[in-house]
Amino acid sequence: MNRLQKKQNKAAKLVTRAKTRDHVQPILRELHRLPVKERICFKIAITVFKCLNRLGPQYLGELLNSYVPNRSLRSMNENLLVIPTTNLDLGERACSVSGPMIWNSLESHVRKSPTMATFKKSLKTELFKRSLNH
Repeated sequence: MNRLQKKQNKAAKLVTRAKTRDHVQPILRELHRLPVKERICFKIAITVFKCLNRLGPQYLGELLNSYVPNRSLRSMNENLLVIPTTNLDLGERACSVSGPMIWNSLESHVRKSPTMATFKKSLKTELFKRSLNH
């Protein structure tokens, strides 16, 4: 567990006046707070959504390429992005790689959200469900 996660757990217990020995998962669930890892995914996915809808920075939008298969496939209409190949683990942290990886991991209905408000709501719900399964 990293330092940010520990701080979030302490804050959740402080807000709910829980005992330090109480398990934090039910508290986070009650507060509807995303764990740090999912929170980072949330921020990146929001940025990708903004870039794809021309609401985000142009320089980031230029790093994102839509996936267009060579022949007719079911994935054509899934609103997927190309994930550039990288040789290093560090390369996976690059915005041009992590953004498409997170975006493509989302459910289709989330990626196809028509507005920012519906996207945020669907995204948070999906990431919250993922965090409960871990």
